[in-house]
Amino acid sequence: MKQITKKPWFWPAVYLSVCAVLLSSFFIFQGGGTDLADDEGEPAEEESIFDFGNDANDEEAMPVGVEEEHMQLPVFDESVVEVVGHFYDHNATAEEQEAALVYYNQTYYQNKGIDLANPDGESFDVTAALSGEVIKAEQDPLLGHVVEISHGSDLVTAYHSLEGLQVEEGDTVTKGTIIGSAGENEYNQDAGVHAHFEVRQSGVAYNPMEALDLRMADMSFDDSEGIQEGTTPADETDTPLTKKAKMKQMNVKMKTLP
Repeated sequence: MKQITKKPWFWPAVYLSVCAVLLSSFFIFQGGGTDLADDEGEPAEEESIFDFGNDANDEEAMPVGVEEEHMQLPVFDESVVEVVGHFYDHNATAEEQEAALVYYNQTYYQNKGIDLANPDGESFDVTAALSGEVIKAEQDPLLGHVVEISHGSDLVTAYHSLEGLQVEEGDTVTKGTIIGSAGENEYNQDAGVHAHFEVRQSGVAYNPMEALDLRMADMSFDDSEGIQEGTTPADETDTPLTKKAKMKQMNVKMKTLP
């Protein structure tokens, strides 16, 4: 043995043999016995360690942590925009309700969201207020480009008067993802370049300002404070509101008569 150990090739051979044994043991351990046969004599199907039993037909899950996110205005920097159109609140004063009307085609409509604009009239990036799945991304002849994002639990945020869309239906977005930029539309020309933002629960629109900085779990919705579907020209339903607003509407119509 002493003579063999003195050979120049002895210790390299021992080293390589030990390495071979260790590597073989490692691969056998990682393989988890995939060579084993089942009762039918066929190789057993390998089971992934990442398979948590999710079926391929299961509903797509929302991004992790979405329920813990706090809703934000759909912009990177809130200081570069101001609210130029307010949500129509049934409990507000007559003056506040009048200021929350959108005039289109000689008719006044309830504003179902808020309108954001840059004081200089410049466009700005519009972002997702919460993480979720894009369920609509299309051009509307009246509202401009429209994006709707589902956040689960029947909560949807909607963005109108956009241009240069950067998402499409089926995309999963995270909070703060750019979805487009502010533009103009036919419905609210008085707002100029702006972005319209809505928060809907089960199809009913609620004041977005009351949902800001809240987690989904902390949001509560009172049907008496929301606006049901059917209050925009897209739904072909006009909504005369306060007596003062109705008189304004009548005066406008009278002026158009010959």
